[in-house]
Amino acid sequence: MLPKIWKGSNDENISCSEKIKILNENIIEINQITEDALEDAILMGADPKQVIEVIIKTLEAKKF
Repeated sequence: MLPKIWKGSNDENISCSEKIKILNENIIEINQITEDALEDAILMGADPKQVIEVIIKTLEAKKF
């Protein structure tokens, strides 16, 4: 799931180990949060495919 190499906004590799550590931790945390949300949705009878679609659309809507 985690990339072997993190790219900077200038398309160069990020080499700072602390930055890489934080990026990896953030992705792991996002994965856990989305997994928890999906489990909750299933327990409440929601369509898991729709929940995944909403999560993806939410991320895609981010503008940077």
